Amino acid sequence: MFSKKILGACVLSAMFVISGCHKNEQNSRQKVEDTAQLDLKLDTDNMMTHLRAFEEIAQRHGGNRAVGTQGGTASADYISNLAKQAGYHVELQSFENREKTRGQNLIVEIPGDSKDNVIILGAHYDSVKMGPGINDNASGVALLLELMNQLSSQKIKFKPTIYLVFWDSEEIGIAGSQDYVSKLTAEQLKSVKAYINLDMVGTKNPEIMIADGDKSSLDEMVQMLKEQGMPEQDYKPLIDGLRNIPGHAGDLALENTLKEFFKAKNIKIKEDVTTLTASDTAPFLGKVPVTSLILFNEQMKGDELEFAPCYHKACDTIEQVDPKSMQLAGDAVIHLLHTLTQS
Repeated sequence: MFSKKILGACVLSAMFVISGCHKNEQNSRQKVEDTAQLDLKLDTDNMMTHLRAFEEIAQRHGGNRAVGTQGGTASADYISNLAKQAGYHVELQSFENREKTRGQNLIVEIPGDSKDNVIILGAHYDSVKMGPGINDNASGVALLLELMNQLSSQKIKFKPTIYLVFWDSEEIGIAGSQDYVSKLTAEQLKSVKAYINLDMVGTKNPEIMIADGDKSSLDEMVQMLKEQGMPEQDYKPLIDGLRNIPGHAGDLALENTLKEFFKAKNIKIKEDVTTLTASDTAPFLGKVPVTSLILFNEQMKGDELEFAPCYHKACDTIEQVDPKSMQLAGDAVIHLLHTLTQS
């Protein structure tokens, strides 16, 4: 998920993240309960079945599903075949990353009443070469595949057109989503109501991390660093850089929708600015409203920060995934969809 180039910033952000309020609010609970009107529930067993399939693909192809490898191609074929079985058209978008490796995004359209009103949900399907990438990020892919299957089987049609996009080469330069966004016209960008990114949503004992779209946590970050005695000249360049991350007027509404969902469940959250640039939200920043859902379990391994057990390692297998985390993430996505499609 995260590139080594931003590792230093992410280590610092681990000191920063600000815990959100987790008091039970009646209004928030009522809004979350209204999600049932969508009559949509993702099946954890189905999501775990997809994860086993991706693990088997990696096992058959050198232990990974990285961009440009046989494992990566087989992963794309698996996604494409399931989309076609569900009755949806799949658009393949080929590109070349910074290492001159060919990758391909898979774009699945869920037709709505209008293409001038669009919601995009994305998850990267490539792994690193060091492992099978089941939590990072077959978990996000499995959630989208189950969502796709439920929308198809229940014949649910929204007012907005929904695009489920499976990104390639996130692990190398966030290349797939960058290529996709670079090809969108100004009119197409204007039609996007939201981009929702899912990454590492199967982590055991997770911390719920959501994108701090309005950067409200930065002032508390600065105060915390001052109290820790860090000189201003050491932290100011990073803080200034985070403040200058492009934003969109619609980011805050998405952030608040996720906050509302987790508060109603009495679940603590953390807001983090660096997640905006760390995954496939990055190319969308400032162009469309964005949010992201990432489940971390941060710990130091020697002098290296590990964002979840077996992060970017050969042991990132299905044993690292908690079905309860997958279900929680799925419920959060349904809440987002319900809010966005009703407004």
